[in-house]
Amino acid sequence: MADEVREREEMIEKIRIILKDANNIVCLTGVGTAIECGAPNFLADEKAYEIEDKYHYSPEEILSTGFYSARTEKFYDFYHQEVLSNELVPNEIYTALLELQNRGKLKACITQNVYGLSKKAGIENVIELHGNIYNNWCTKCGKKFSAEYLRNYKGVPVCDECHKIIRPGVRLYGEMIRNDVMTDAVNACQNADVLLILGTNIYDSLVRFNISHYPGDKLVLITKHEHFTDNQADYLIHDYVKDIMPLIVR
Repeated sequence: MADEVREREEMIEKIRIILKDANNIVCLTGVGTAIECGAPNFLADEKAYEIEDKYHYSPEEILSTGFYSARTEKFYDFYHQEVLSNELVPNEIYTALLELQNRGKLKACITQNVYGLSKKAGIENVIELHGNIYNNWCTKCGKKFSAEYLRNYKGVPVCDECHKIIRPGVRLYGEMIRNDVMTDAVNACQNADVLLILGTNIYDSLVRFNISHYPGDKLVLITKHEHFTDNQADYLIHDYVKDIMPLIVR
């Protein structure tokens, strides 16, 4: 046990030095960072069973472009209760990232989260791979609508001008990520001297894609859950991200 504690402290110190010497840190935040802020984990077995029991479909089925198009009312019933009901607040993870930005080190934050946590924290260059719940639009006239408008609408939300259905601002299963968004992510990774991956694993397809464009040797992975691909990271800590980030940034 003493050896594990010592190894953990040594790794924290190594990462601290790496971040101190870095000039272009790019961070990639996964679903784990949103979960640590209170977001539901739809991929967890218990939550998935709960969703299927309640809605008779899996979360992946409901949050798909096909389901949205064919069963819009059921989609929005789920979206209202399970997604829009969560008003998350950035925690210590994002306070630490903001500090790195204030020091002129963090240049971009690539995120898979849809709750706008990075932007809420004050991070400036945020690349949202899956969109967010706050930028919604009319499918006909393109008028923008807030998450609050959708929250307060009973049933399927429609535009207050042309009365057409409002499209939620999150990427649904079955949809491609916008090309300009992917280009921004690739460019950020190519220019990074440190790639900081938080709350996810390297097996994730989008994580692998971004890593493939990172030319450096300072790939830092901080995540709670172990995965067989973790050994691909140059520096690794298994713990809650909110507990580790303040330690390596202080």
